Amino acid sequence: MLQINLNRLFKARGIEQPYKFLVKQGFVSFMAHKLKNNKVQQIRVDHIEKLCVALNCTPNDIFEWSPNDLLDDRQNHPLQKIRSKNKKIELHKLLANMSLEKLEEMEQMLNS
Repeated sequence: MLQINLNRLFKARGIEQPYKFLVKQGFVSFMAHKLKNNKVQQIRVDHIEKLCVALNCTPNDIFEWSPNDLLDDRQNHPLQKIRSKNKKIELHKLLANMSLEKLEEMEQMLNS
């Protein structure tokens, strides 16, 4: 099943109030609520683009795939790239516990 899951992106971008963020991006309250709660059954292409621009991502980052049955779960299928991994991105926690020296090293690596 192909679905939209923005929670991982919200966490990765440090967005603590997803509903407010989505409304501020121009989504009406009904759609913002559905997006925030992963209850979207269909979505317009311009909404996908708006989300990608606002979250600095691609559609592959927005969509998540879970196979419906074992026949769908072929390892070589292209949808495997967007398969649900349930992996959390908690970089902010890692950075909060890092020494200033290490943070400066990382900044230099990222800038180069």
